[in-house]
Amino acid sequence: MTDNTRASARESSALRQVLNDYIATYQARQDFAFFLSFYADDIQLEDMIYGFAVKDKQALAEFFNWSAGNVEILDGEQTYTLSEVILDEQQRRAVIRGTYVRFEYEGREMGPWRFTTVLHFNPDNKITYQQDWINYRPRSVTDGGSNLNYPEN
Repeated sequence: MTDNTRASARESSALRQVLNDYIATYQARQDFAFFLSFYADDIQLEDMIYGFAVKDKQALAEFFNWSAGNVEILDGEQTYTLSEVILDEQQRRAVIRGTYVRFEYEGREMGPWRFTTVLHFNPDNKITYQQDWINYRPRSVTDGGSNLNYPEN
């Protein structure tokens, strides 16, 4: 094994570890500051069904804001279960599929919701882009969102 091959293997295993840590942190939904540390300052997020986009970490923090809404997980301890995780270490991309478990938000029961999330990572293993496809129910949850099929939105 050459030095370049060893370095590449270390980098890719580091990316896999970051992805695993990100998933575990998101599932536990306990440490919001640590959760945010997985994201680059210039993170761009598109929630394609909700019709919402953010263009930096501050806006992402306001969007996710774990302390708002009094969320209570109703099915177990994790926010979601995984059905598939695909990691392309050369392209620095991941696709995560699963189901958000039932939860209560502001006194209203929601979920389960199936989802697919696409993540792009920079060379520092920070998430620079996230695209969410979440099967929100009831549909009224997404009323008023922007149509993200158009770049100006």
